[in-house]
Amino acid sequence: MKKIKPFIIAFAILVIIAGVLYGVFNYRQSKKTAQVVSMSNQGMDGYWGDNIESSGNVTSDKSQSAYIAKGTEIVSVNVKEGDHVNEGDVLLTVKKDTQDIKGKTLQLQKASQELKAEQIKLERLLNTKPIPEYMHKQEVYRDREYVNGRIYVANEELVIGNITYQSGDYVASYSYNADGEKTGSSYYPNGIKDGETSYKSIEDSSQKTAIESFIKSNTDKFNIKTSTGNSSWLASILYLDGETKQIVGEDTFDNEGKAIHAGKPEGYTPSQLKEEIGNKQATVKKLDLAYRKLENELEVMKNTSDNGEIVAKVSGTVSKLQDIDNYNNKMPFITVSATDEYFIKGAIGEFYLKSVKVGDKVSITSWDNGASAEAVISEISDIPSTDNNFFSGSGNNNSSNYEFKATFDRSSGIDIGAAVDITITPDGESGGGFYIPNHFIRKDASGSYVMKMSKSNVLKKEYISVGKSLWGAMTEVKKGVTKDDYLAFPYGNGAIEGIKCEKVDDLNYGDGGLG
Repeated sequence: MKKIKPFIIAFAILVIIAGVLYGVFNYRQSKKTAQVVSMSNQGMDGYWGDNIESSGNVTSDKSQSAYIAKGTEIVSVNVKEGDHVNEGDVLLTVKKDTQDIKGKTLQLQKASQELKAEQIKLERLLNTKPIPEYMHKQEVYRDREYVNGRIYVANEELVIGNITYQSGDYVASYSYNADGEKTGSSYYPNGIKDGETSYKSIEDSSQKTAIESFIKSNTDKFNIKTSTGNSSWLASILYLDGETKQIVGEDTFDNEGKAIHAGKPEGYTPSQLKEEIGNKQATVKKLDLAYRKLENELEVMKNTSDNGEIVAKVSGTVSKLQDIDNYNNKMPFITVSATDEYFIKGAIGEFYLKSVKVGDKVSITSWDNGASAEAVISEISDIPSTDNNFFSGSGNNNSSNYEFKATFDRSSGIDIGAAVDITITPDGESGGGFYIPNHFIRKDASGSYVMKMSKSNVLKKEYISVGKSLWGAMTEVKKGVTKDDYLAFPYGNGAIEGIKCEKVDDLNYGDGGLG
């Protein structure tokens, strides 16, 4: 029988070992899980900057709207809806002495101040740089050496209390903690020298007191042997950007634990900032509408004749007229229009000038009744607007705004004088992308990818198509992720394809390699 060659045996052993290791690896992999979170909570379905948002009031080339201030008594109305009137015709008559011009002037001044204050707050928000959406906290400890013991050795003959010590005798020893506090003490009888461990410590309290007093007053009569120890203390807390891993702040402390500097980033995260901006924009819109209404009421008062007559300033048709016995003073009481074509004015930032052009359609929605219509841009100014209305055009608030005019038909149900929201979707924009935090996205030679939970509840690598970056913290995903998907933090277990997924409300980023 031929002998089996040694290398064949060795090869067989290696194959067996490899099989065992592979089995162990697969077993361990099967026990690992990856935490995943829903993008319906982490992502943003649409962003206020995707579309150009503006606001304005509906008017026409020749129109007149009249708000009747609360408290004004209407004596008579001389027209009805649909009537044709000529310039100078008396539309209605009020009691002149019920018009409080002075009070309305003060109201207008107050409204102007409130509007400007909120506009300034909105501008600050638009200029605010957000803090990272997710931050990781890392504690940094430093070592320090401290004296943990002192032994007092007589360097000459000493008489302390009722004991005579010879040169080289141990007299006393003390132990200390890292903060310098005494934690223990021993008092030696005479004759105990270096290296000796068998002794009985002095228990006589009067002798202890005598030794302590002598040491305090005669330190120079001792050879003091010290021992040292090491301890760690919290020197700082680092705050890391969850996506870039860069340090974005630091709290520092002295070795006694007292704060030296507080550097934790404070402010709004991108999602919080988006919400705050939206809320502030809504506030500015309401105050702007209130201001315009007061402005019109004051103008009507000033143009009322001494005998209380309010006359037509244009020739046209009475397109709107409220009931004298039941009218809403937050809306125009009467509107006269000389044309069936209405228009609104808004503003766009200079960076959108190339993507918005005459003939483009815009969407408008009335604040009064929620009616919506489609308007067509008929003019775009070549000169930057000087209107100090910070909401007039979204985009880069540091850029110049250019006024535009868009026309629509009066049959839409939106009346002259109505305040409207204006939305423009520039060419090439989808009108509301889906954004996810940057730390869910990684790159390799093939492109950008995420680690996504598959239909079989295991982790898979999914390449995605990305778009715009938002605040340096979020990225638009055009293809590959929707708000219905669950993603893992793509580090640590979250980077392993094929392992089981565990749905959680919030990720533990320490498990993903941030620590």
